[in-house]
Amino acid sequence: MHRYLLQLLAVVLAVSVAGCSATSDNGSDSGKASPKPSASPSPSNVNEAIEPTFFGVHDHDPVGDTAAGWPDAPVGSLRAWDAGVTWRDLEPSPGVFNFSRLDAMVDTAESHDSDVLLVLGQTPAFHAKNPNATAFYGAGASSAPKLKAWKTYVRKVAKRYAGRPVILQVWNEANVSGFWSAGPQEMATLTKAAYDVLANIKPRPTLVSPALVTRLATQQKWLNDFYAITVDGQPIANYVDVVSLQLYPLPDGTPASSMELLSQMRKALTSHGVGVDKPIWNTEINYGLTGKPVDPAPKAEQIMNVVATYLLNAANGISRVYWYGWDQQQIVNTLLVQPDLATRTPAGDAFVRMRKWMLGAKVTSCKTDANGTYACTLEGPKGTSTVFWNPQGKTSVTVPDGATTAQEIDKAKQPVTAGSPLTVGRIPVMVSSAT
Repeated sequence: MHRYLLQLLAVVLAVSVAGCSATSDNGSDSGKASPKPSASPSPSNVNEAIEPTFFGVHDHDPVGDTAAGWPDAPVGSLRAWDAGVTWRDLEPSPGVFNFSRLDAMVDTAESHDSDVLLVLGQTPAFHAKNPNATAFYGAGASSAPKLKAWKTYVRKVAKRYAGRPVILQVWNEANVSGFWSAGPQEMATLTKAAYDVLANIKPRPTLVSPALVTRLATQQKWLNDFYAITVDGQPIANYVDVVSLQLYPLPDGTPASSMELLSQMRKALTSHGVGVDKPIWNTEINYGLTGKPVDPAPKAEQIMNVVATYLLNAANGISRVYWYGWDQQQIVNTLLVQPDLATRTPAGDAFVRMRKWMLGAKVTSCKTDANGTYACTLEGPKGTSTVFWNPQGKTSVTVPDGATTAQEIDKAKQPVTAGSPLTVGRIPVMVSSAT
């Protein structure tokens, strides 16, 4: 129960905002020259097939401490946040590290063919520049840390998991004061310091930028300020491999309005020279967040939210999507599991079916017609498919040429004839030429 209270507090306060130096293992600098920023990896986009890592989730207890354990679904990436592995958890007293839970998490993920995106940060009070800073995770957790301690922590984590499927992210929601009470410049300094440390780790881990929420004007300004910063003559984006955005829409928002936020943030990033070669990951997404517990949305809306999220994100060039969360219950309206935290809901079943539909395919387009009906086309090794849905309710579409089957995401396939009418609604239907 404690973790859900923490999450609720975080959302309440976040919503209220609206009204390299080469280093030795002890953290000391052994040189002054910064390493040249590495080339960014190519992002997944509409011209690339969907990979398993596209389907990411959060899970508060994936290591089996509860009956739930690892998600009952094929997961390509686990974002380790709200999972008991913050900096404060890993270093409970100065210089004393306990990696047992994180070790178990990485081992479990590997056994399920998943990688782990570990969110760094939440400063231990004894390493905080401001140990009395108000924070969601205890006094001082949101404070900028002492730089030597930060480098030591990042180095220990990176060395321990070097060569294993562990990706590092600088911080969570740095533009929400309960997580980060310093400013963009201090976060840029921290990001560059993490980059400097990782430059000396072989193989070098992937570094993801601080996660930034995007739905409020104040949060968008923070993002603009952060990506405008240069450190040692380089734009801050040059020191990360991936840009992280948390694309929650406003409480009444939809997957489509989440993509409108993405479009705005892309313009902001472009204005600061962040090129299209820099992958963007949607590191948290769900719907209905109000700052208090919310009721689950109707079944059809929940299913539609899952399907539309993964299709629209792929169509808009997002490389990974991390659903928040597999076992989340109280503060969002689309739930993947029942209150037992193990049994899948219809939306959870849709997550599994959506992965099956999309994996290995390319999302070549997503369009809407005059009636507001969505049509997303997938090209895969087994043929062409189109997924239809209409957020407003029942309507009719024409079965595309070459299509032979139609399948509502929660039902079995049925034969169809090209050129014939097909009724669709909120529950997405895939019309396919695939066998």
